[in-house]
Amino acid sequence: MIVNRHFKSPVASFSGPRFGSSWQSAEEGRDDTNYPDEREDEHLGMETQFAEEKGELLFELREKTTTVTIKDFTPAGVRSEYNLQGQVKGKFEAMHLETVTVLGKPDGTFEFEVKGINATNDGDTVLITNHGKGWQDTPATAKFQSEDTYQTNSRKLAWLNSMKTQSEGTYNFVTGELEAKTYSKK
Repeated sequence: MIVNRHFKSPVASFSGPRFGSSWQSAEEGRDDTNYPDEREDEHLGMETQFAEEKGELLFELREKTTTVTIKDFTPAGVRSEYNLQGQVKGKFEAMHLETVTVLGKPDGTFEFEVKGINATNDGDTVLITNHGKGWQDTPATAKFQSEDTYQTNSRKLAWLNSMKTQSEGTYNFVTGELEAKTYSKK
């Protein structure tokens, strides 16, 4: 996820509490301007649509950032990778590891892809891919939503192979902690 410069953190960000309202590309001389009211309307629409599609709560995830790598600065935003580690609880319990590839955009929104692995307490492995979007909610937090798919060789967890889920959560820039809930997709 993306961090605000007002907090001591290992991750670069754009200026201001909402990453600033414009981003000037030196290469293109472009000025992309989005106003906070427009971004807030877009985020409310995303949240409403997601709430209407949620099914049964399947998992809860709590994890913490272990490393951050800044990959690139582009006119589209900052590309970075976050490695996180934590625990999944719900339909099964597991240790969770993931790498999140993020494009933090100048308007305070971001897109991401997650490649994760759950190692269950019973010795099964589940591979997870998530694609999602998010936005800076406060100077210290971001909210996000994703669609998720799974792969496993476990007979007990084979139901995950055909399952598509949705996740929503919050990332804390100051502590590097992430909390998410995963729901079946209606």
